Amino acid sequence: MTKAKKHLLLTIPVLLIGLSALILTLTFLGLRASLPKAGIIINANEFAIESLEPRAIRLDKVSVKSHPVDGYCGISTVTVMSNFYNNTDLEPADLIAKYNTTGSKDMLECLEGELPGKIISYKSNVSNEEMLRDIHTSLCNGNPVVITFGAPNPFNEPYYDFHGSVVCGIDLDNQTITIANVYGYVEEISFADFLNRTSYTEIEKYPMVQQFVLVLTNWQDKNAYILVE
Repeated sequence: MTKAKKHLLLTIPVLLIGLSALILTLTFLGLRASLPKAGIIINANEFAIESLEPRAIRLDKVSVKSHPVDGYCGISTVTVMSNFYNNTDLEPADLIAKYNTTGSKDMLECLEGELPGKIISYKSNVSNEEMLRDIHTSLCNGNPVVITFGAPNPFNEPYYDFHGSVVCGIDLDNQTITIANVYGYVEEISFADFLNRTSYTEIEKYPMVQQFVLVLTNWQDKNAYILVE
């Protein structure tokens, strides 16, 4: 086989890979360009929550446990819930050793292990109103709510990241949600900001890899949360 033929055989796969990557990139950019960049606009009048009581709830017993490195939000969220229900003061490292996982993909399993006897249910792709009602009902019953949403990532500024945390308060009149954010702080954000972040609508705030995930999965895990009863 001549050197020219060998070179051609080596070049063809490279060209095919490059062409496939180009087609995938152009497809992604086309889908991304068709998306709204300003996020969703929440109108208070679109929610039939005027009759809900009490108007404001805050579970002060929920304490924040921050995770030491990027990617440990799942097990840190489980730690917050375990401390709340079991009256303990565990650190994320305690549960990482116990379950041999950071919990990001095994959060439900870890919660079941830490909260025996509790009914734990996962919901996703529900309407904004249903999620807010579920959060209100859960907090009224004394149960914080685990959420997955987009949050500013201190380990990769200025980008957002897919993140787990715990909702510990809601104020219907002021339209705010209080979150024990396992990046190490408690934050109070508006309904609009909260729903933008649980729906991952502001796609330009995420790293390119996560933008690909959102587009290619068609936002299959938006408005996702875990209820404990």
